[in-house]
Amino acid sequence: MSEYKFENTIGGKLLRELDATFRDCLVIPNGWLPEKFHDKVRGGRTLARLDQMCDKHEGLTEYRKVKDIKAENVENYRKQFEKNELFAYNGHVNELQLHRNQMAFCTAHPDIDLDEEDMMEYKQRIKKTPAEWKPVNRKQSPRY
Repeated sequence: MSEYKFENTIGGKLLRELDATFRDCLVIPNGWLPEKFHDKVRGGRTLARLDQMCDKHEGLTEYRKVKDIKAENVENYRKQFEKNELFAYNGHVNELQLHRNQMAFCTAHPDIDLDEEDMMEYKQRIKKTPAEWKPVNRKQSPRY
């Protein structure tokens, strides 16, 4: 059996979303920041933007983060397979990429009927970051 990880539970996902929302809302004024982090247009920077700038300065890009997560997942699956020749998908999930893949499959498959509302939601959703997504209530939808 796999080990319990709080970040893979609903509470962990909600906490991660709360953290991302908090980082987007909190603006640090220019007076508190070093000169190289000043934003002359808005008068300050959000914590999320400051994190991105620091990561970029340290060489930790979004691409590198995704590659590290994939490597961690592969290592997890390898250990599971070596242990009992089976593995369960219990690693990190890229919700945006999962949604894009599902929509691409539905658009490519001729027998799946997509209504106009689903397509509009898809087009709006791919323009947003995961922190901006509204949760989809799958229980109310008759197809799920």
